[in-house]
Amino acid sequence: MTRTLSIAVGIVVLAGASWMAWSQLDSPGATAAASSLSPADALQQELLKQDLGKPGDPALDAMYQDISTQYFKGALPSLPVMWEPGLARVGELTGESFTLEGMFGHVGKQALILLNPALQDDQAALERALCHEIVHAYLWSTGDTSTDHGPAFQAVLEGLSKAGAFEGIAASEAERTNLRAWLDTESARLDTEHREMDQVGQDLEHERVEVEKSMDDLNARISAASAEDRPGPSEAEIAEITARRDAYNQRVIEANDRTLQDSADLDHFNSEVARYNLMLVYPDGIETSARVAPKTDQTSHAGGQ
Repeated sequence: MTRTLSIAVGIVVLAGASWMAWSQLDSPGATAAASSLSPADALQQELLKQDLGKPGDPALDAMYQDISTQYFKGALPSLPVMWEPGLARVGELTGESFTLEGMFGHVGKQALILLNPALQDDQAALERALCHEIVHAYLWSTGDTSTDHGPAFQAVLEGLSKAGAFEGIAASEAERTNLRAWLDTESARLDTEHREMDQVGQDLEHERVEVEKSMDDLNARISAASAEDRPGPSEAEIAEITARRDAYNQRVIEANDRTLQDSADLDHFNSEVARYNLMLVYPDGIETSARVAPKTDQTSHAGGQ
């Protein structure tokens, strides 16, 4: 009897590219000529065949069973989940800069999930990769032998995401594009605001030194005049310096209010960055060059008199 060998599309992490592309693997019959496969496809099929029948990693198997119990009412097919270092070589063979994070495959009724050991130190990425391959395994168990990310795949994966099985946000291309445009615009605005507030801080510090010097001089003159029992600075001089002090303090209040607003705006920006990055990892993994980095708050509150 001819056995059909099938490998689902795995999770890919691109690096250094400005676009996302996922490795689409065919499901050739066992009689397909090896020469018709790309080196990357051939390696994935080789890894599949060499790992079939091996026991899964106990910790990964436990994660798989937990997800089956919690989100699929125990309906996931019985299969091993194991680390496969060979997945790291798949990207190299394509001539592209990407890393294959996971792969679901089967030969006949035997199936398995392979995961890249590079995920071991990133629990969130591991959960995303495992859930991605689990959806392939689940659909295969229901008779859906497609390996693409069509409506059925999207529906199951989105359900897992909403249920909290992994961190990821389902979003349309338009939603991602619009949010990225806002992030780019807001990032530029925050950078400009940061530069302006740096200048405001420098100007306030310079003004503080001058106001303090004027007040110290005024107080010294008042003290000397009092000690010598002679008239001191005029009311006009005192009023002028007091007005300078009050004006400075008002600018400090305004600067601090502006700084507080900037801090709130920064928090909002970073929350949207986190939301955007979770959109990127759904459903296939993240293109590392597309991630947006959060900003740090480097603005200090000004001090007053």
